[in-house]
Amino acid sequence: MQLGCTYLVVRDMKGSIAFYEALLNRRADSRKPERWVEFHCGNTLALWNPEFDKELIRNNGEVSEHFNEAYLNYKQAGELRYGNNVILNFNVTDLNAEYARVQSLDIGAVSEIFYINVVRPYYCFMLEDPDGNFIEITGDYEVE
Repeated sequence: MQLGCTYLVVRDMKGSIAFYEALLNRRADSRKPERWVEFHCGNTLALWNPEFDKELIRNNGEVSEHFNEAYLNYKQAGELRYGNNVILNFNVTDLNAEYARVQSLDIGAVSEIFYINVVRPYYCFMLEDPDGNFIEITGDYEVE
């Protein structure tokens, strides 16, 4: 078995697309950006808007064209939790430069740079996306 992609459940698709395009410095790839976009950045990071499916089910008389009965039952029974479901870790070659770049983007709350030495020593900082998901960015760091 291999990981196909990691995807985040998001409320504000436009805001989340803008956030990740700025952070990853690349455009999203999609055929249906109201529902699903992908970023190819080493592995695939995708954003999914579950409200798109709910709206399609609510306003489309012929939902069997899009979904089977099991999916419809699942959507009716389940309640989604947004934010802080997963931590994405990105590795960069120059943590100092990336920290300055991300701060200049002003796209979300950015922590100070942390030093962590539990399994192995490393430096990182955390960034929060529009839905409250945490992104850990690690890399080579020059202590000032």
